[in-house]
Amino acid sequence: MRQLIQHLGSGFTELRDVPAPGPRPGRLLVRANRSLVSLGTERMLVEFGRGGWLSKARQQPEKFRAVLAKVRSEGLLATLAAVRSKLAQPIPLGYCHVGEVLDAGEAAGFAAGDLVVSNSPHAEVVSADPAFAARIPVGVSAEHAAFTPLAAVALQGLRLVGARTGETVVVMGLGLIGQLAVRLLRARGVDVVGVDPDESKRAQAAQAGARIPDGASPLHQLVGAGAAGVLITASTSSDEPVNLAARLCRRRGRVVLVGVTGLALNRADFYANEVSFQVSRSYGSADAADPSSARANFDEVLALMAAGALDVAPLLTSRHSFADAPKIYDDLRRPGAFGLVIEYAVPNESLARTLPGEDRKNRAGGLGVIGCGNFAARVLVPELRRQGAAPSAFASVNGLSARLLAGDVATATTDVTTVLDDPNIKTVFIATRHDEHGALARAALRAGKHAWVEKPLALTEADLDATMAVARSSFGHLAVGFNRRFAPLAVRLRAALAAKGGVRRFTVDVNAGRLPVDHWALDPKQGGGRIVGEACHFVDLLRSLSGSAIVSVRCLSRDLDGQDGGCFELNFANGDVATLNYRTDLPAHLPKERIAVTGAGWSAEIDNWQSLRSDHLPGASALPAWLGGPRRGKGHREALAAFLSRAPFVPLDELEEVSRWSIRMQGMKA
Repeated sequence: MRQLIQHLGSGFTELRDVPAPGPRPGRLLVRANRSLVSLGTERMLVEFGRGGWLSKARQQPEKFRAVLAKVRSEGLLATLAAVRSKLAQPIPLGYCHVGEVLDAGEAAGFAAGDLVVSNSPHAEVVSADPAFAARIPVGVSAEHAAFTPLAAVALQGLRLVGARTGETVVVMGLGLIGQLAVRLLRARGVDVVGVDPDESKRAQAAQAGARIPDGASPLHQLVGAGAAGVLITASTSSDEPVNLAARLCRRRGRVVLVGVTGLALNRADFYANEVSFQVSRSYGSADAADPSSARANFDEVLALMAAGALDVAPLLTSRHSFADAPKIYDDLRRPGAFGLVIEYAVPNESLARTLPGEDRKNRAGGLGVIGCGNFAARVLVPELRRQGAAPSAFASVNGLSARLLAGDVATATTDVTTVLDDPNIKTVFIATRHDEHGALARAALRAGKHAWVEKPLALTEADLDATMAVARSSFGHLAVGFNRRFAPLAVRLRAALAAKGGVRRFTVDVNAGRLPVDHWALDPKQGGGRIVGEACHFVDLLRSLSGSAIVSVRCLSRDLDGQDGGCFELNFANGDVATLNYRTDLPAHLPKERIAVTGAGWSAEIDNWQSLRSDHLPGASALPAWLGGPRRGKGHREALAAFLSRAPFVPLDELEEVSRWSIRMQGMKA
């Protein structure tokens, strides 16, 4: 099938052949009928991509500050490599999609054959989240229904404004979302004042019933005693819209931001009338029980369309075939343009889930990759290729990510059995979300393949038991991506500790950083949590440095901010004691990882995998790499090299021990 993508580094837009998604539990498989170009959001993405580095920094100051913090903590070269890698990854465009359900994935309220709208990208076939989808009622056309996600964004903002019939609301920014907001407000009997510098947008809003300020009726005069609320849908770096909005409000009015503006709030403007400020959450929540959920907003918009209370026909500017979609993005600032609809004619071959690669040289003894997310794209696959071990097949539920890694050379697929059933693939690398690791590892081992599983190996002890049983009876080798023990500085420290002997005290400090509250890694079902999902790295590292079995773990503290941090004490059979302090609340510029160890009269410390210093521990100190010292880094290269060469790897008993304790630590409370 074809999908529309944009290259963040250059702004270039193209249609790319990618494997079609397949049926999945809890997802809707949808064949495209129409989609809508969001002129505001998608134009912003295109212009961001076409700008230079300085322009990109100005448009996203928060991310630029994050880059500077990364430079301070990890160095300039590592940061430049990460930024270039990020910008090299194309992104899908679009989030207003209409099509026919091919498979409902047992999602409640949907069935095959339904015509649905979802927040899915411009593509011939999509896998849609039912929480952000809705059935289209009789009487609503596909091209009108394509406006639903944008109208839902406007509706969610208006829910927060909370204006009643007869009250006045100011809409700042009369692009497509602003125009829809005007129509939704007028359908509720709310008086609307529309503000925008573009004359054609003001004229369109006026036709929909908005009052527009002019020389005879300036803005403050139209608002009178003050607006009940202001909805800001504009996109600008200026702080003025937010502060002007506060001045336009009556006592205890509400300013709701749907667009993107500067956020340097002037306290006096908000203080005078006790004006509240809130940022709207796009379409609404994913929780179907929430009365303002995305599903509820989608349904309400469609019901208004069906009743004739929301007429989007005047906003439909032009229609384009999907084949011509890239050309649309060359002219997104055309005056008078609002809704640009893309029409699809989807051939049967677009349902193909596998795109064979052109090169067959790497098939014999080949490698396969299942899971093509950030880690696979930025670390795993580049390192494999650097070692002359280019994978011959890539599988992912996201066909685009598989195709981007495969290029035209390797096979790309959304069907994991394509990799697991291929007799030419002898080794499988599993880099999916955590909840799939155990089952995929077992499937690979049962197929007679070697399996490398990115951590964690399992999220539950039952899953771990099942995997270890298969591993111990399998021909194939099982490895987990515990790379830290292979880092050259860790290898050097471990050798020095073994030669010294005695009881040691370890302290590991991890500056893990914060994740978005809805990040999958924090989801107990998908990610399992950050202790089992990431802190397991350091459990394994400590097990390796101590050289002795873990006999007990005690939880000293757990964070209560939803970020899943914690502090643990690990005790080893040889008397060693370790404190693992996994922090999520430290400044980003501080070192990410610090490993310290002390004994009787000596100490050593690894600082962020850039230096190893010691005091009275022979053989531990390391010269800089440029002076002939060990290579710096976290051990990804060395771990993969050992696995590929079938060199001695982590014993199965240690893999099980580390995994089991990590699972138990995830459930511990202080």
